[in-house]
Amino acid sequence: MSIFYGLASLISVVLLIVYFFMDKRQNKIIMCLFISVVVCSTGYLILSLSKCLPLALVGNSIAYLGNVFLPFLMLMLVLDSCNIKHSKLFNGILLGVGVVMLFFATTGGWLPIYYKSVTLEVLSGGSRLIKEYAPLHALYFVYLFAYMFSMVAIIVWAIAKKKIKSKQLAVFLSVIVFGNNFVWLIEQFVEHQFEFLCYSYIINEILLLIMFGIYRDYERKLELVKEEAQNIPSNYNSNFSIKEIETIFVKWKKIEKLTKREREILSHMLLGERRKEIAVNLLISESTVKNSITSILNKLEVENSNELYNVAKKYR
Repeated sequence: MSIFYGLASLISVVLLIVYFFMDKRQNKIIMCLFISVVVCSTGYLILSLSKCLPLALVGNSIAYLGNVFLPFLMLMLVLDSCNIKHSKLFNGILLGVGVVMLFFATTGGWLPIYYKSVTLEVLSGGSRLIKEYAPLHALYFVYLFAYMFSMVAIIVWAIAKKKIKSKQLAVFLSVIVFGNNFVWLIEQFVEHQFEFLCYSYIINEILLLIMFGIYRDYERKLELVKEEAQNIPSNYNSNFSIKEIETIFVKWKKIEKLTKREREILSHMLLGERRKEIAVNLLISESTVKNSITSILNKLEVENSNELYNVAKKYR
């Protein structure tokens, strides 16, 4: 048993290193998630190697340190992948709840609120804790199911609203969310000597690496689309008169999100001017025009200039 936990710890460290070199920008959420898996696997390894109860409880607490905050990190990843903004206060509240949950989960051996009793069983392949759960252990069920329900609801809503960055992301996130919770749920009701969650986490890490590769390709394609959108063809005939542009600005409510400068640039775009022409006419740099067009496309929630013109035609 200890060999399997040791192997899980080694693999989790290797996957952390792989991600470190894969992502030069190093997404903080994914990095923390990979670190949490290392912490969790290390905790299980310490527990399995323990020959006394106090050390086993330390290992169990370390494992919970990784386990408790993994749902939070997954939720942050889901929100980020679905382009949903959230406040620091929201993050702080969730982290606070996680700290409270961690406190309850690590009271074994000195407070009978999470475990009524805990004993250590030393086996030939490794050690494990024999636990008798107290009423507060039910809070962990509530904690995990609240996160799972929230993540599923967000993914479904994002797919319906076309907020999620790609269908592949939706599939990978759904598998990861359901996978971990399903394995954890099975472990609660089936007698077992080995914590299969540590290998479930490793499988999910591999899925995350695949998902990261897909997401990186998606970002590259998106940059190409935006770059193409910023270079409006010279032969493009917008068919928008000044009067039509004024009508579009009144009827298209999302234009209210734009700054004064972005509205000026949008007006010139609708007149069919290219990026260089806009820069000359407004006496600004071409890079400013480029950045502004990216912002305009995002605020108007269109993918490229062609979609922008097609939507604008509906309001003229």
